[in-house]
Amino acid sequence: MEDVRVYGDFHRLAPEAYEQVKGMIPFDQVKYDGDVLRVDHEGVYLDIDDFMEAIAGLLGNGGYGNIEYIDNVEWTVTRYVIRDGKIEFKTIPIDNVLDAHQKENGL
Repeated sequence: MEDVRVYGDFHRLAPEAYEQVKGMIPFDQVKYDGDVLRVDHEGVYLDIDDFMEAIAGLLGNGGYGNIEYIDNVEWTVTRYVIRDGKIEFKTIPIDNVLDAHQKENGL
C-alpha cells in the first residue's frame, strides 16, 4: 500500500505563473492545459507546504484550487482549499469524510 495519495487542481493559473511555479511542483503526475493545473501523486509522503504557498500567490483574479491529501498510514484526509490567495485546510479521519462533507454542505 502507498503511504499517501494526493490529487488536486488549480484554476486560473496563467502560463507565466505556471513557468514560475513548475520547478517547485512535488507531484509525480502534472498536467497543465491553458489555465488549469492538475496534479497527482501516489507513493511516499510529500511536503507540499512550499508549493501551496507559492501557487496561492500566483493564481489569477478569481483563481482557486483544491488538494486532497490522503494519508493511508494515519488514515486521515487533509483537504486544502485556496481562494483569494488564502490557504485553508482541515484534517479529518477517513472514516468521517462523508459525514464532514454532508455537514459542510447542509445535507
